[in-house]
Amino acid sequence: MNITFENVTFKYIERNILDNASFSITDSDKIGVVGVNGTGKTTLLKLILGIENPKSGNIIKSGGMRINYLMQDPVFDPNKSLFDIVMEESTKENPIPDYEASSILTKLGFMDHSITVKNFSGGQLKRLALAKVLVTPCDILILDEPTNHLDNALILWLEKYLIKWKKGLIMVTHDRYFLQRVCNKMMELDFGKVYIYDANYDLFLELKAKRLEEQATAEKKLKAILKTETEWMRAGVEARRTKSKSRIERFEKLSEIKFNEHKDMELTSITSYLGKKLISMVNGSKSYGKTLFKDFSFDLERNDIVGVVGDNGCGKSTLFRILMGIDHLDSGELILGETLKIGYFSQNLELIDPEIRVIDYIEEEASLIETLDGTINASTLLERFLFTKELQYSKVKMLSGGEKRRLQLIRVLSKNPNILLFDEPTNDLDLYTLEILEDYIESFKGPVLVISHDRYFLDKICNKLFIFKNGQIEQTLQSFTEYLNTEAVDDRISDAPKANKPRNANKMPAKERNLLASLENEIPTLEEKLKTLQDEIKQSSTDFHKLMEIQEEIDKLTIELSEKTDKYFELLEMKEEIEGR
Repeated sequence: MNITFENVTFKYIERNILDNASFSITDSDKIGVVGVNGTGKTTLLKLILGIENPKSGNIIKSGGMRINYLMQDPVFDPNKSLFDIVMEESTKENPIPDYEASSILTKLGFMDHSITVKNFSGGQLKRLALAKVLVTPCDILILDEPTNHLDNALILWLEKYLIKWKKGLIMVTHDRYFLQRVCNKMMELDFGKVYIYDANYDLFLELKAKRLEEQATAEKKLKAILKTETEWMRAGVEARRTKSKSRIERFEKLSEIKFNEHKDMELTSITSYLGKKLISMVNGSKSYGKTLFKDFSFDLERNDIVGVVGDNGCGKSTLFRILMGIDHLDSGELILGETLKIGYFSQNLELIDPEIRVIDYIEEEASLIETLDGTINASTLLERFLFTKELQYSKVKMLSGGEKRRLQLIRVLSKNPNILLFDEPTNDLDLYTLEILEDYIESFKGPVLVISHDRYFLDKICNKLFIFKNGQIEQTLQSFTEYLNTEAVDDRISDAPKANKPRNANKMPAKERNLLASLENEIPTLEEKLKTLQDEIKQSSTDFHKLMEIQEEIDKLTIELSEKTDKYFELLEMKEEIEGR
């Protein structure tokens, strides 16, 4: 199965997304798509899917190709159950077993599969969409920022799942460990050109650096020739009489060359005065229906870069709201220094009015900004963050997700804060901006607290962790990877053979093999029984006592089915690993 682009050109407003691009993708490729925000990574995916059409050129796909697409902002029928949504693409030719649909929903944190999405958050919708695309048969799987809204355990599980994925994969993600471990090719979008590297992420960085160096050398030579030819064309009347037609044509062709002038972005801000007293908490406790944390004490130090980690919904953002005075402790004491000037980067893009112009969004905060180079206006600051004059006067809704993130960042830094609180700052940011943000945080002259699930990001910048776990907050000086190793989570993604499993074993032990065969028969029977009970409950809507009895049986059966389904997939993975040796 192949997807081929032949001389494809695509423009979005004034942006050149693809410029006469030609390349091919097969169903054995696992491709990571990278490029600066606004270069058109999501648009490229839409061109492959046929949601967008090229201005010129052809996109050729093998007949009968099935493509699954995980979009950034999925939308579902609010009246359908989670189970029905996941099963939407099930057909006679390509059926989705009920137990697989139930298992993937449970794995992604959905315990009740009969509820609708009416009150779902964006994160819940994204996880549901992920469940649907993973369980639906396809030849090419396209994922747009798959790790957004997943907690650490789910990210590790998804990474392992995609490493074993046997079909084609095209993925846009900022997760550098994902790119390194899952992808066997990298596709870079740069000034309308597409560069494909047969490499994982680390090797891609080396090859890209070499390409840019060679490109800079070639452009330097071209510019020198163009300068010479320009001087020759500008020569006096006597010289013009002797100009050859071929040389004039050569000059005209050289003049048409557009050089890609890479602009560098640098994050800087003046740090406001910060006194000796920063932030302290003494025996702080907070509950929202459940205990988020209790008896938590800490003293924030000037050079702290703290990674705040834990499962979704454990209370990380609540801690930030408490530090900012938006929310309050149930008990304990919070002590704030008088000179604090907190810069808060929210994970909620919906806080930005989509109808406001880019420059107006910054000028709402400050029209003049103090920087290390003196006072500048909002327009100049935006230019430093790679927002052209045209983009500055566009509405926010015209920006890509990553550009909106960058815009949020500008507004936060324009306040010249002395303490930074970042809530999932890496979501949707391109790798180039991420590296610049990391350098900025490391050089910041005050403490930084970061909520993130980005393992690479946390490993690189943090010198301390606050870990939300079982209603407590643990503190450690370990790196995030060291912490995961301590928790033995990294065993889930290790490809190394286990010591107690013989290396040459090519057959599953009889006990496990028999259990797998047994579960293959049991699971469909349990599913049928569950379906029968669900039909009964509809027919007994007026008999309260019978309803309670049936519901109790459904609850027990659901738990049993979930446990057996999880065991089934565990044994199936074991079988695939043994047979794959």
